[in-house]
Amino acid sequence: MATLRSTLPDLYLSRLAFLEDVLFDEIDIEDGVVSRILKIKDMGSKPIVRTTTVGSFGTVPVKSEGAAVAYDEMAMGFDKTYQADTYELAFRTSKEALDDEQEEVVSDAARALGQSMTYAYNVNHAGIFNSFTSTTGSPDGVALFATNHPLLGGGTEQNTLTTAADLSVGSLRDAFNDILDTTDDAGKLIHWRPRYLLVPGELQWLASELVDSPDRPDTANRAINAFKKQDGAGLSVIVWPYLTDVDAWFLLAEPSVHNVRSYWKEQPNVMHDWDFETSSMKVKIRARWVRGWSDFRGVYGSAGA
Repeated sequence: MATLRSTLPDLYLSRLAFLEDVLFDEIDIEDGVVSRILKIKDMGSKPIVRTTTVGSFGTVPVKSEGAAVAYDEMAMGFDKTYQADTYELAFRTSKEALDDEQEEVVSDAARALGQSMTYAYNVNHAGIFNSFTSTTGSPDGVALFATNHPLLGGGTEQNTLTTAADLSVGSLRDAFNDILDTTDDAGKLIHWRPRYLLVPGELQWLASELVDSPDRPDTANRAINAFKKQDGAGLSVIVWPYLTDVDAWFLLAEPSVHNVRSYWKEQPNVMHDWDFETSSMKVKIRARWVRGWSDFRGVYGSAGA
């Protein structure tokens, strides 16, 4: 159904570049939250991407003089398959619109189309964090944030609080202690460092107080704030309005450290065509991507109390 009014091919071509500029100005993807917190990759020509986690070697032993070197074997872990979904939306506009210089209306439609793609991209990726208990797509059979991630060498590991808690000095401290105890599949400590505190809009003020205050915000004593960023280290708060749980919060390492990832198969692009029968211009935006996680280490979350 025509929502606007458009143009014949000559006028249509002269206006198309303008509409594309307006549309792409509204696509906040490359510099958005997703690119800051997730590992972004390109699928290239591959129809799917398969990843497999691998186990870890044991501790390097002392080798006695003249003794043979010890060998260890690395076990294969959990498989994950990534296959891109296609996202498309279009509008059509009649010839009369541009004949009658309805550029503002047409520009608004192009702008709205770009905003729709940005919204879809963020909602889809925020689903990784919003589906807190979901095991759909899980390589190890449990939710991304869980207390019972199976280890290849036996036992389990956690990346959420044993008892869910709201964001506070105490819960942050407990989370950091859990993170310090994180091990690889052979039971060796890995010591990943949280870099980002990811929160919904409702927690932005509390998160800033906890992270950016020079002193601890929960006491009148002049106790230092151990979470404050100093000399390039410490936490940075990222507020993401697409998080739907108002008291959930997350700690993430740099994307180069963790394995929560997104693959581009086709970055957003604009397609267009002229409909002879209706004398209308059709404009479509299209992209293909897939997101998920291959390993739980490097991210930590709490659903709140």
